[in-house]
Amino acid sequence: MSASPPATALHTSREVVVSGSVKRRHSFDLCALMRLPTQLTGPLDVVCLSGRKVRSASEYKGVRLTALLDVAQWHLPQARDFTRAYVLAQGADGYTVMFSWHELYNTSIGVGALVVYERDGRSLGDDEGGIGLISTGDLRVALRRVRALKRLTVHLAEPSAL
Repeated sequence: MSASPPATALHTSREVVVSGSVKRRHSFDLCALMRLPTQLTGPLDVVCLSGRKVRSASEYKGVRLTALLDVAQWHLPQARDFTRAYVLAQGADGYTVMFSWHELYNTSIGVGALVVYERDGRSLGDDEGGIGLISTGDLRVALRRVRALKRLTVHLAEPSAL
């Protein structure tokens, strides 16, 4: 009988897959992420819905979420499809958050939406999921913080019928 992996190992990410409405499905392991342009957050308090601080960091290190999406290349068949495009970011535990194309490319939220792999100069450990996602521009950072980020799926909302 084989031993079961520790519970934290079940919720650890070693790669992030970008799929859906993209020109090419792409996966990024830690080495691939580190080859992309680095972003640092500076001091950051992770605040939950109630306003309580759940974590503080001198800095997180990672890459912009848009950098991964740009490598995979959005597949937008019509010129204005960006108006209905969005990304679902999902962790190994199933926790999912959403970003619209507009947020990522047309507001300061996109500058602070980061796929992170280090906190305070150390790799994110298994207890933090290995690879994560944070949205530093949010007022309640914890609500769009994904531990053990596994998947980024690009979608196009159905066009409304007039």
